[in-house]
Amino acid sequence: MNLKTLANHLGLSQTTVSRALNGYSDVSLATRNRVAEAAKTYGYRPNVNARRLATGRSSVIGIASQLT
Repeated sequence: MNLKTLANHLGLSQTTVSRALNGYSDVSLATRNRVAEAAKTYGYRPNVNARRLATGRSSVIGIASQLT
């Protein structure tokens, strides 16, 4: 299940669903609860790679070592 499919099931825009899942205060508490319950019911999980592309952050730490 992706965000677009979840939004279609709920009859909401992808933006509203995304903002509800991320806890934005401009989305009503009732809508946030409805979206959270639907996400749980349908087994929605955020796409980590899509989030990385959107934010430009990978949350990965690189370690470099010098071999002699």
